[in-house]
Amino acid sequence: MSDERKAFLLLTGMCVCAALVMGGLLWMEIMPCNDAMARYAPMARAFAEGDFLYAFHPHTGVLFSTLSGVIAFCTGLEGFRACQYAALVLWVLSAFPLYAVAVRIWKDRAVALTTVFLYFLCSHMQRFVYLGVRDNGRSLGFFLLVLGLLTFYEDRKSWRSVFAVAGGGAILTMLRADGFFFAVAGLAVLLVLDVTANGMKWVRSALCGVLFLLLLLPQLYLNVRWNGYMVPSSRHALLLEKMGVPPIGSPYGSDGRGK
Repeated sequence: MSDERKAFLLLTGMCVCAALVMGGLLWMEIMPCNDAMARYAPMARAFAEGDFLYAFHPHTGVLFSTLSGVIAFCTGLEGFRACQYAALVLWVLSAFPLYAVAVRIWKDRAVALTTVFLYFLCSHMQRFVYLGVRDNGRSLGFFLLVLGLLTFYEDRKSWRSVFAVAGGGAILTMLRADGFFFAVAGLAVLLVLDVTANGMKWVRSALCGVLFLLLLLPQLYLNVRWNGYMVPSSRHALLLEKMGVPPIGSPYGSDGRGK
């Protein structure tokens, strides 16, 4: 068995153990925080019940509500528990791109495994799982974004980096309003690297931008319906409104019916 395969098996074992331990400890948390109680848990329950008008909100994005709602629908868990397990999924999945990033930086699989082990021991990240909030998803998106850029920096002909940057940027954008700016910065870095290496043949950067927008389409559509602006978050819409930029559509209910 190769060293790479052994390291991957160790990584997978660490992730499984972390998920089992944390998944059991979650049930000791009986008091949800304000965000989970007032927003995420009711939205997850609404998604499971098919009440999609209540399941989504222009401020919180669609990813966490969808993930927690699917868990609630498939398992029958109440909203808060579903949000905790959604946060657990994001927490565990973040370990894989983190490991890949660490390997590319230190060129040592033992160091990369240690990095993941320390990540799982970080109480701040564990706390997000206990609380059932979306913040661990930012780690997943950021690690994917950085992984894609590092991969493309090493190989300017890489196509895998395109999917990593687009996916990471979309995850960041679909979870937090400020994540959009990190995503745009990542896309800009990819474009610069592409142009400097391949000249005007920046098809990879173009494809990355298209994939990024395609992944955001549900959230962009819902925001047009909610506030009339094709933006990822209501905070962006508020900013455009203050700048005097007119909406491109009529917000839902503005005419008494919604359009």
